[in-house]
Amino acid sequence: MALLLFGLWVLLSGGLSLEICVIGAAVTAALYALSCRVLGYSPAKDLRALKKVGGAVLFLLYLVWEMLTAGFAVMRLIYSRGREMEPRVIWFKTDLTGDSARAALANAITLTAGTLTVSQEGGQLCVHALDASLAEGLDHGAFEKKLLKLERDV
Repeated sequence: MALLLFGLWVLLSGGLSLEICVIGAAVTAALYALSCRVLGYSPAKDLRALKKVGGAVLFLLYLVWEMLTAGFAVMRLIYSRGREMEPRVIWFKTDLTGDSARAALANAITLTAGTLTVSQEGGQLCVHALDASLAEGLDHGAFEKKLLKLERDV
């Protein structure tokens, strides 16, 4: 948090000099102390969040890859002649415990072509898939496994 605040200070200052760095360090320290006191931040929480950055970046890269492959799969379904699509609505329970992790899973499913998260109630997700082949592996799939690993790496 302190590094982000200092980086924002330097960015908004429009330059980099000793004076900007000294004043920025003082303002950053004051804002960080205030946010620790009022918002409940702490250096320990910041270190835990910093440890998750690598996993989050890998998850985002995997999400982009899945979006591309799902897009090609949907194009293949749409443009193949004589193939009838079999839409599916499936319900499954996720092992994710955090609200943000469940929201990330629902959004990741929705962002991949051919699937749409219709509802999320507690640990239950309802997903509409354009075809049965796109619905395979949604329950306890790779997205959930990667998010579980991120959630447990606290």
